[in-house]
Amino acid sequence: MTEQAFIEGLIVIGTAFWITIPAYLPNSCAVIFGGGTPMDFGKSMKDGRRILGKGKTWRGFFGGALAGIGIGLLQLTIAFNFDPDNLWGFGSFSDALFIIALLAFGAMLGDALGSFIKRRRGQKPGAPSPGLDQYDFLIGAWLLVIIFQTHWFYSNFVEGIHIVGLIAILIITPLLHKAVNIIGYKTGKKDVPW
Repeated sequence: MTEQAFIEGLIVIGTAFWITIPAYLPNSCAVIFGGGTPMDFGKSMKDGRRILGKGKTWRGFFGGALAGIGIGLLQLTIAFNFDPDNLWGFGSFSDALFIIALLAFGAMLGDALGSFIKRRRGQKPGAPSPGLDQYDFLIGAWLLVIIFQTHWFYSNFVEGIHIVGLIAILIITPLLHKAVNIIGYKTGKKDVPW
């Protein structure tokens, strides 16, 4: 590998991480903003288990998503000073706003879907579910973007060397997830460190 290819790979990985931040932040912030009315309104399915569980609330859902959008707007403000035409991977300003909203709300939808799957499997809220716990929010974010901004996702995560960014995000995400959960546990925001 040449030095130029190595530097280009690092730039691709950095950009992939940068444009994924609006999907990373919502779950952590949902814990902070959570409480109040559960998203499933306390209802159970025919299996006798809650649809999502008491930990998934509307306040946490919207608080988390809006926090993701907020960090995305901050990123756009920073990026505008250096790369006003592409905003460091987000694209044009109008596209960037939509993409950030998709990432933030997609992350929260993915997290809710993860809880739904865990309840159907009979897992209690907070019980570890390797793989699902680490990727549910990312899958939700990426699926929403793929549905509504297919070209953007393809050009930033699949096309050419950009696949390196996708692979890096898949490797970084469980490590970041573990670190954030340990911090949440040590600060009393989470009952379990996973």
